[in-house]
Amino acid sequence: MRQQQGQLQRRLREETEQKRRLEAEMSKRQHRVKELELKHEQQQKVLRIKTEEIAAFQRKRRSGSSGSVLSLEQQQKIEEQKKWLDQEMEKALQQRRALEELGAELRKREAILAKKEALVQERTGLESKRLRSSQALTEDIVRVSSRLEHLEKELSEKSGQLRQGSAQSQQQIRGEIDALRQEKDLLLKQRLEIDGKLRQGSLLSPEEERTLFQLDEAIEALDAAIEYKNEAITCRQRVLRASASLLSQCEMNLMAKLSYLSSSETRALLCKYFDKVVTLREEQHQQQIAFSELEMQLEEQQRLVYWLEVALERQRLEMDRQLTMQQKEHEQNMQLLLQQNRDHLGEGLADSKRQYETRIQALEKELGRHVCLNQELKQKLSGVDAAGQSRVTGGEKRTLCLENRPPPGNEGEPHPASEGLWQPPVAESALRAREDVRDLVRAPLPLTWKRSSLCGEEQGSPEERRPWEAAEPLLGRALPVGEGTLPWNLGPLVRPRRELRRASPGMIDVRRNPL
Repeated sequence: MRQQQGQLQRRLREETEQKRRLEAEMSKRQHRVKELELKHEQQQKVLRIKTEEIAAFQRKRRSGSSGSVLSLEQQQKIEEQKKWLDQEMEKALQQRRALEELGAELRKREAILAKKEALVQERTGLESKRLRSSQALTEDIVRVSSRLEHLEKELSEKSGQLRQGSAQSQQQIRGEIDALRQEKDLLLKQRLEIDGKLRQGSLLSPEEERTLFQLDEAIEALDAAIEYKNEAITCRQRVLRASASLLSQCEMNLMAKLSYLSSSETRALLCKYFDKVVTLREEQHQQQIAFSELEMQLEEQQRLVYWLEVALERQRLEMDRQLTMQQKEHEQNMQLLLQQNRDHLGEGLADSKRQYETRIQALEKELGRHVCLNQELKQKLSGVDAAGQSRVTGGEKRTLCLENRPPPGNEGEPHPASEGLWQPPVAESALRAREDVRDLVRAPLPLTWKRSSLCGEEQGSPEERRPWEAAEPLLGRALPVGEGTLPWNLGPLVRPRRELRRASPGMIDVRRNPL
């Protein structure tokens, strides 16, 4: 994609350089055209001079052949008269140009006057609107004032009725008086607002006020322009009047001089001006030819410029199209990458979810097994408690019998009947309970449990650990027969049911959520 952008930029740079070269070439050609025009003008001047010389030579030859050869003094006189006629013609041309300029100034003044008239009409409309608004406000003030007077009269009448009426009618009249007072307050506020508008003069909207101000400024500027045009027109008219009087006088002098000329001099002047008209026509024809050539060159240059503009526009469109394609490709690649990332993340989450589900199922199974084991142990402990209670009752009976024992010399001999009667069941139940309790205490914990939570539980409940620590040395041994007041072996001490270690909420939470 970067390579394509680089190629496009390179192509754009080449196109701009080509355009610059073509523009430079076009400027050179235009300069060449100007040089050719100047050269053509010079050639036309030379051709005109040559044509005049040829025409003069032909006139001389014709005059020589006809035998009417003019003298040198007559030729000088004719040349002076020709110069004078040229000056008169120049004055007439200047007079015409001045008249044309005066007509243009008059047309401009007419346009300015028309524009001013339109602005004045618009301003008149706004002012009439302001006048109508002021009239409407005054009418509103009159209406509100009349309504207030009417309300005052009604209030005075109601107050008189309030003094003279009964209790029920007084309550109704008070309500009417309150309504009239509220209406009066509203009318007073309305009249104050109208008075404020009239005092401030804000009868039009802010936009209309701004438009009116702009119209006033524009009318003032147009008045100044009209005044300037009037001064210029008066000056031109004054000059034209003076030149017209001079021109009429010159025409009279011209006719007088022409009347004084002889027939030969008149024919010579006529021939000269006829030749001048011919040369002017030839110059006009040559200028038309040159103008047509220049128009053709201009058309060629315009076609070339148009072709260059079309090529440049085509290149720009192509570059825009390629840029849009690259942007679309980039967006598609980005969408693909995002989709791949989402897929990978979804697969990872699904795998982790499946792992968590399998772990939770395993922990639930293990928890169910431990619950079953706990129930079995509870049943066994209940049996052990029942055996212990029966043993305690039997021990009480034996203590009663031992009070009538023989002398202490025979204390070391156990009672065979009592041993045969009590020892076997107690020993068997004690051994079973001790093995079950050891299995429960020394059962291995799952690997997924946290040792930190277990340690915290053990550290956080020293009261629960203390009975186990006290009972630990008693689990592995039995009391001897002759120790204490009981001569028989009672077996290992059985832990009461209430001292069994209960599973704390932390351990249950660890079992449910191993991670």
